[in-house]
Amino acid sequence: MILSKFPILKRLFSPEPKLFFIGFNKCGTKTLTFFLWRNGYNAAHTKTRAPYRCLRRFLAKIIDKNVRSGRPVLAGLLRYQVFSDLVYTTANCSIEANAYFREFHRDHPDAYFVFNDRPLDNWIRSRVAHVNRRTGSFLDRQAMALGLSEDDTIARWREMYTRHKSEVLDYFRGNPRFMIFNIEHDQPESLVEFLADDFSLDLSKWEHLGQTSLRPQRLQRKPTQ
Repeated sequence: MILSKFPILKRLFSPEPKLFFIGFNKCGTKTLTFFLWRNGYNAAHTKTRAPYRCLRRFLAKIIDKNVRSGRPVLAGLLRYQVFSDLVYTTANCSIEANAYFREFHRDHPDAYFVFNDRPLDNWIRSRVAHVNRRTGSFLDRQAMALGLSEDDTIARWREMYTRHKSEVLDYFRGNPRFMIFNIEHDQPESLVEFLADDFSLDLSKWEHLGQTSLRPQRLQRKPTQ
């Protein structure tokens, strides 16, 4: 209520328009998010930003709880403008909150949506190879949470990616505020052009982040202006 009465406060604490990267983790989310962050936008990747690790919360958990409780999808997160890597996985729980793209669009119809894409087999290999120093293998955690074998978990990922991509493309067909960005083939210039009406982005701040070796060399170099 207070924010609606004071536009300046709304721009500071509830910046618009929002930008949602609605592909999966291991699809360039860190590179994309930190590009926006380095350009001055309040971007959240995986967790909320806080000075101490213990205060950071998973975006996927907050979003999932909001939807299940009937609250606005971004309740508690409105200070952020950019959202990506909306996944939360433990041995007991698996949330892929990019599945809530319809709720994002319902509550923020003027938002931008980017399906960060990559070849399916490369994405599978990257997820399988992902190991966190503290929490261990991503595949092991998902398999335990889903109650599946590793092979069946990978088969579930393959079906999930294909279904999600199809649903996203069908839902946003013809929407001028939606684009597909293939992290292995597309150049950052196309993203900058897509967002140009509302986001002022300096290409010199683009830098590949992450450990996967599957991306082509041209995406590992900083682009020149």
